[in-house]
Amino acid sequence: MATKSIIIAVDNSKECFKAVDFVLEHFPKGYEYHLLHVQVSSIASELITDDDDVGLKHERPYKMDKELTAASEDFLKEYFLPKAQANGAEVTSTLLHSFPDGSTSIGSAICEFAEKTRPAALVLMKQQKSALKRFFLGSVTKFCVVHSHVPVIVVPA
Repeated sequence: MATKSIIIAVDNSKECFKAVDFVLEHFPKGYEYHLLHVQVSSIASELITDDDDVGLKHERPYKMDKELTAASEDFLKEYFLPKAQANGAEVTSTLLHSFPDGSTSIGSAICEFAEKTRPAALVLMKQQKSALKRFFLGSVTKFCVVHSHVPVIVVPA
């Protein structure tokens, strides 16, 4: 049984396989791997409803949230879990929800989860974004590096 854990924060991109590969290569034994995905909620957005949906204004966002959550859970189970379980380690996965206000809320959710579970490290993928995108959208990785109370390992893209 593993005595230490490592959180691997992933999104719905196959680029995050590099983070899983990094952990498997550098921390192959004695760790429990915890895959963490933060799903951004669409419920708070009024932009996704059409004028035709006047009577169903709030049902459509809830349905969309359920579909996005199911897709994220499937992605974790189909791609990330088997890869992380390849060396026989204990692997768990968690899907958290966050509001759509940018990288700050996603980063906060990751940092809060890490603070509660107290892993040996938090592993994140550095996404390749232009300076303009980083300025307007922010960076989840940067937020976690600055605000996390546990060590953060950043895997380059």
